[in-house]
Amino acid sequence: MKKKVLVAMSGGVDSSVAAYLLQKEGYDPIGVTMKLFCYAEKGKSPKSCCSLEAISDAKKVCEKLDIPHYVVDYEKEFEKEVIEDFISEYQKGRTPNPCIRCNQFIKFDYLLKKAQELGCDYLATGHYTRVSGGKLLKGIDLVKDQTYFLYRLKQVQLSKIKFPLGELTKKEVRDIAKEADLKIAEKAESQEICFIDTNVPDFLQGKIEVKKGDILDKDGKKVGEHEGVPFYTIGQRKGLGGGFKTPMYVIDINVAENTVTVGEEKDLYKKELIFDEVSWIAGTSPVNKSLNAIIRYNMEEKEVDSLEKLNGKYKVIFKEKVRAVTPGQAIVFYSSDECLGGGIITN
Repeated sequence: MKKKVLVAMSGGVDSSVAAYLLQKEGYDPIGVTMKLFCYAEKGKSPKSCCSLEAISDAKKVCEKLDIPHYVVDYEKEFEKEVIEDFISEYQKGRTPNPCIRCNQFIKFDYLLKKAQELGCDYLATGHYTRVSGGKLLKGIDLVKDQTYFLYRLKQVQLSKIKFPLGELTKKEVRDIAKEADLKIAEKAESQEICFIDTNVPDFLQGKIEVKKGDILDKDGKKVGEHEGVPFYTIGQRKGLGGGFKTPMYVIDINVAENTVTVGEEKDLYKKELIFDEVSWIAGTSPVNKSLNAIIRYNMEEKEVDSLEKLNGKYKVIFKEKVRAVTPGQAIVFYSSDECLGGGIITN
């Protein structure tokens, strides 16, 4: 009997090809599209992944492949686990990555449970990553590798997940879609935050308390006025006013004092940081391993000098300084092409 796989389908090329490949490999795929807060109820959303059209595209692909297609409503769950956290983090002067929480709670918790309810042996997605021997490995296409967003997965979850695109490049995936005559072969990708149609400051307006305050230099001298700390992030240049002799960047945000501190480019670099909300894929800390780490998606890996546990949190020291350490973002650790886990930067 064929093994059943529930395939998370967004209506895009990646998840569509994932379903197609699994079918060719002899699995019995079932397509499912999650209806989240980001799906437009009236008219069209500008996000290619987040519209009623996306549901229709996924359904058409399933019809082409002659497999079932379902829509599951996770609006309440998405609101609670992703959007509310996103707003709360900005209220604290931090810069969150909502895709990480969406993967952790929506795709690989709620949807994985749904797969089991439907009698499926696996859940599959169109992520560019690989699994081998309980390890989460980078995808062959390093430009598209998405392990950064999946570092919170555990080995028990990995044993129930399929990533059919891990051994392919994006070009190869589009080529397969064309060969299979899938109409979404050239569909554009959505790169931005799915539930925001404008920009972060506009989205936050009216959702959080915002007070104007002082912009300070490194010596604590007032050099301007900010529009509210939630509208700023480490490394930001825009919105700081003018009159500076050299380009200035946000180097610190103090919610308690309602201040934003600015400095020069060189002031953005640090050798160490603290992180918590730790999640290790193998369940144990890789303190004694030779490690590299990244502190945002698609950045170049930086060599770690030391990693130590510190009062329930962790402290990491890099061999060289890294730019724009941003509270709220994730730090993710690697050993060669294996993703080991990580946590959320606190300072």
